[in-house]
Amino acid sequence: MRTAKEVQGDIITLLQGSALAKAVSGKIYRKGYRPLNSQAEDITVGFVTGVTGEIQEGVVVINVYVADIDAIGNGTMVENGARTTEIERLADDWVQSLTASRSDYLFELSQTIYTEAEREVHQHFVSIRLNYRLYN
Repeated sequence: MRTAKEVQGDIITLLQGSALAKAVSGKIYRKGYRPLNSQAEDITVGFVTGVTGEIQEGVVVINVYVADIDAIGNGTMVENGARTTEIERLADDWVQSLTASRSDYLFELSQTIYTEAEREVHQHFVSIRLNYRLYN
């Protein structure tokens, strides 16, 4: 059985060196460790839930932050739609690469990869919600 932090660490390891991680300007953090003032395209990994047993199951959320842009030069910050679209595609490609040959986990998306606003910091984040299974 793995703890929440161990699951997060395993996901971080799977992200490191991936095309998704290479495409962003920032770093990979556990949820809650990303610097508050970061304007980089950081990735955070959060543990949502886990159930123990012969088969350990749970949910993790990976968020990729993208700074908003002043698209028309009037000071109004909006989503960088071209960039979040690109990140969503890279995220889906990464999820599709998570085969049994790469780890002990079986992964599947628990919902469609999507982008959400983080208005207080003038950023949006691409959200990847993964179900996992680990056979003990």
